[in-house]
Amino acid sequence: MDYGEFDVARRRIVHAWGREITDPQMLAAAVDDLRVRAATIADEAAQAKAFRYLKILDDLVVEARTPESETVRRASDVLLRASIPGGTPAEQRARAEAAIAEITRIAYAAPTIGERDAALEMNESLVETIDALDRSPGD
Repeated sequence: MDYGEFDVARRRIVHAWGREITDPQMLAAAVDDLRVRAATIADEAAQAKAFRYLKILDDLVVEARTPESETVRRASDVLLRASIPGGTPAEQRARAEAAIAEITRIAYAAPTIGERDAALEMNESLVETIDALDRSPGD
């Protein structure tokens, strides 16, 4: 597999979630399959980038398995919008930063500590995305 194939498969999973893929177990299986295939990417930098994106998909799987709450759903929607690929690294970074601020706002309005913490955990993958973008020489 090369990175382009990985990216197409990753986008397919993200866009299928909630439409063709509605079961968290099916989502987890799709992500696990993609992880196995990503391990075959020959270029080390491309493979590392693929595994950073897999971390975001792992977070999506955790969210899918988390009991639904309005707070978690809203934060998850923000995370998904911020994770859509495209744009320059600066635009991706700006989306991630805006999403962190929005998720934080949603989290601190949560009715329970558990929901607040579940929402705030979604920021971790966005922070990692920002770190990766900052380390990346550009795409």
